[in-house]
Amino acid sequence: MKNKLLLKNKILFEKIIEEATMDCYSEYEQIAGWNCVLEDNLIVPCKCLIGKESAILEKIDMNDSSSEIFGIIKLNKSYMRVPIEDISLENINFMSYIEAYRYWRKYG
Repeated sequence: MKNKLLLKNKILFEKIIEEATMDCYSEYEQIAGWNCVLEDNLIVPCKCLIGKESAILEKIDMNDSSSEIFGIIKLNKSYMRVPIEDISLENINFMSYIEAYRYWRKYG
């Protein structure tokens, strides 16, 4: 059963990766593609977890060099930039996009 679930996730991740990186030639273009896919598919603001702390994901953003994607998080009354792969979302469908991004970052 676990292997079947892992295969199902891998197939879903590969589909999302294909969508994000299609026609991208450099790593920077791929990150920009991921940024677009995440912005298009994650409805923000939404509830999230940073570690064990409840917060609100307000926006998806890239760093100035276009080498990493961040979530703009509202935690209590403060705002912070957190790498998108360190954010957990309550919505399972939205979370599959972040999990696919994590998978891509790890396995290319």
